[in-house]
Amino acid sequence: MSQWDLRGQTVAGNQYNADNVFTGVESPQHMLANGIRSVRERLYDEARKNLEGAIGRGVDQADAHYYLALALLAGERPSRHQRSPQELMNRVEQQLDAAVRLNPNCGHAYALWAAVKADFYGHAGGPEPSVGSLRERASTATIDPAHMPEISPFLESQQDPIWTALLDAAQRSTAERKPNVHKYFLPYPVPPALAGFQVMMVLGGGGALLALILMIVALSSSDYVLLSCPAVLLGIGGVVVGAKGAIGYFNASSAYRRAVEASEPRPTDAQMERWLQLDKFALLDVALRNLGRPQSDLLCEPQMVIGPASPSQRAVGQDRVQRFSRYKIVVLLLTERRMFAYSCEWDFVRCIVSDVDSFDFRYSDITGIRMRQPLDATAGSVLVLTDEYGQQREVKPRKVFEMIVAGTDRIAVIVDSNDDMNTVQQPTGAAAAERVIRRQLDVR
Repeated sequence: MSQWDLRGQTVAGNQYNADNVFTGVESPQHMLANGIRSVRERLYDEARKNLEGAIGRGVDQADAHYYLALALLAGERPSRHQRSPQELMNRVEQQLDAAVRLNPNCGHAYALWAAVKADFYGHAGGPEPSVGSLRERASTATIDPAHMPEISPFLESQQDPIWTALLDAAQRSTAERKPNVHKYFLPYPVPPALAGFQVMMVLGGGGALLALILMIVALSSSDYVLLSCPAVLLGIGGVVVGAKGAIGYFNASSAYRRAVEASEPRPTDAQMERWLQLDKFALLDVALRNLGRPQSDLLCEPQMVIGPASPSQRAVGQDRVQRFSRYKIVVLLLTERRMFAYSCEWDFVRCIVSDVDSFDFRYSDITGIRMRQPLDATAGSVLVLTDEYGQQREVKPRKVFEMIVAGTDRIAVIVDSNDDMNTVQQPTGAAAAERVIRRQLDVR
């Protein structure tokens, strides 16, 4: 996994600070960051090890305990766990209790706690706090949208009050972003080079002043004609040079101000990430409704694979993360006997769904699943990107998630288009989806 060092350079592998060079032990904050990212990529074993290590070494943050609860659940409802479900539930509740003690306004911890208690004990059972009181705390506290995809697999249904509240927030976000989201993909104006114009204005003003002095001298001299001619020429030249400098300075400054005004307010990286999480949750809701599958039928949490669609605009944020104006999104729902798939392209800027396809098939119909590096120009293996300066070019993806069904149908999502080692990819969910599907194929 690539990380960032203090100079902003991407470097491969785990990084250590100076205190850890000789011990080979990661810092607690580094372990926490790795644990959170592993949860978001659904790599739960790795996440649990990192988060337990971070807490054991003194990290006392609510989110450390919240994410450890998610890692312990491993994407499955507690009632579905086969081995020691009560023991698991006790450990999950311990972590969520620790989270809300550290941060009494941790809305996402309350929401997750309410969901797992309702699943395991039912609405009226179980020890305190009750499901109702937890839901009340979750509804009064602000739930960060970044946590919605993490919480949604454990909610009872799409009629759950927490689900509907989060869906309302997702729908409101489309109106919130529309006026300004496109500005994220525009180049930030570069201040113009004004030094040359300033030099011209100084030279022009100096020439005009010198011409005035010469003219004054000429008026009191017997060599009036000899002195006045160069004074006039110098004055005209000074005025022309100074005027050109002033006009150039004014035009360049005005153009820069207009460009700045046109690019503001510019969404922040955090806002872009929040909006994408809202979109992913809303599209999950659409997929469940479109496929007619209640969450109670699923063997595990819905799998979502996301990558850039073609064509798309690409921009790199201050956090060095690549973001796109259009995405290809595939939602996979795994039940006991069949798999259901919802595929679409999502216009992040205009909030429009296109190229929708939904279907279901038996596990025996899957003839291949892989993550491959494309060697040809087949569909899904060429990505047309437009940078912030409007330059369009074809990019050959480094990795494509591909599933072949019944030998002919094909689901393909570009999951690594990173042709710049100084940037970071967004989580795609592809590795987790491949692992879960292979596990189901192995038990058939």
